Amino acid sequence: EMLNDYKGLKLIASSNPHIRNNEDTRSIMLDVIIALLPALCVGVWQFGAQALIPLAVSIVSCVFFEWAYRKLMKKPDSIGDLSAVVTGILLAYTLPANCKWWLPIIGAFFAIVVVKQLYGGIGKNFLNPALAGRAFLLASYALFMTTWVVPSSLASAVDATTMATPLSYMKAGEALPQYFTYKSMFLGTMPGCLGEVSALALLIGGVYLLCRKVITWHIPVAFVGTVFVLTALLGQQPVYQVLSG
Repeated sequence: EMLNDYKGLKLIASSNPHIRNNEDTRSIMLDVIIALLPALCVGVWQFGAQALIPLAVSIVSCVFFEWAYRKLMKKPDSIGDLSAVVTGILLAYTLPANCKWWLPIIGAFFAIVVVKQLYGGIGKNFLNPALAGRAFLLASYALFMTTWVVPSSLASAVDATTMATPLSYMKAGEALPQYFTYKSMFLGTMPGCLGEVSALALLIGGVYLLCRKVITWHIPVAFVGTVFVLTALLGQQPVYQVLSG
């Protein structure tokens, strides 16, 4: 009799998420945007107001491509959930602060249309759209993606407009200049991408997300911890590796 009851059930396999609560996507994305603000402040402090140009272009492009694609495909508008804004911020954060203005447009198209929307939209893409966009840009425009502007805090120490990052020195097997210390890399006084130079700023954002229960500590600790342990086992400087990349 129980077997017949089970046969009568109509089970539907639906897409994730399977566990739901009162938080919607928009509120979560708003928390992520707030958590990313400390990194933006450090980026503007180090690289100047010019850093806001690729950021603005990236955000506008991501929102536009999401709106246009869904309009063209006659799908419900989704730009209100702010996920495209978050993708735009993250993409800009992984670009050099002085990058060409058209780079984030190309990266945004790849991130939103190819990686996100063609796979069904938010939650259905198998890659992080922003990081996939960066990978596409790095493979296509390596020179533009690896030209680093000198931060304002090092302007007096470096007589140039561009410079190498700490990770570049380590890759080349060269000694790090004396102005690259644990402290400088932790605070963000070094060249690099707009939103990743300051470990402190990123940690502040991470603590905010933890307090808001948007994330748990397990994945970031496991990820950074793996880098630390593996580089130590391989005879590298694990603290430099964590703070510089």
